[in-house]
Amino acid sequence: MKVKTKNAPYLLERIFKIRRIENTIDLSNSFSVVNKKEFPALFEAEIYKVTFSTKKHGKTKSYDLFMSYNELICDEEIDNLKESLGIVITGDGSQFKILDYEADFTIQFDQENSSFIAIDEVKNGMISFRK
Repeated sequence: MKVKTKNAPYLLERIFKIRRIENTIDLSNSFSVVNKKEFPALFEAEIYKVTFSTKKHGKTKSYDLFMSYNELICDEEIDNLKESLGIVITGDGSQFKILDYEADFTIQFDQENSSFIAIDEVKNGMISFRK
């Protein structure tokens, strides 16, 4: 995303460093980059989209959560995700845990203005869970 200031435009990009530790998703080492400089505090101020997708009865269904690093995932969103896809989570935007799920599903992190540090279990911002 290019943001224009009085002096000049600058480039803002999120760098997701996503770790999966069993059923816990950890984003605590993620950061933002502005003009090639790292700013972890800017990432903490971001709101980003996380899409949960599963196949139910032969149809792909998805549910989007908009998360903030320092805010708990609200009970209403937790209930909606459980009702829509059968996925139960808890936590906040920096670290959340999958407590239960009915079927295989994926989690796709926001790809707009984002890059991902590659690790084995996370491919281009996507994590798969299998029953």
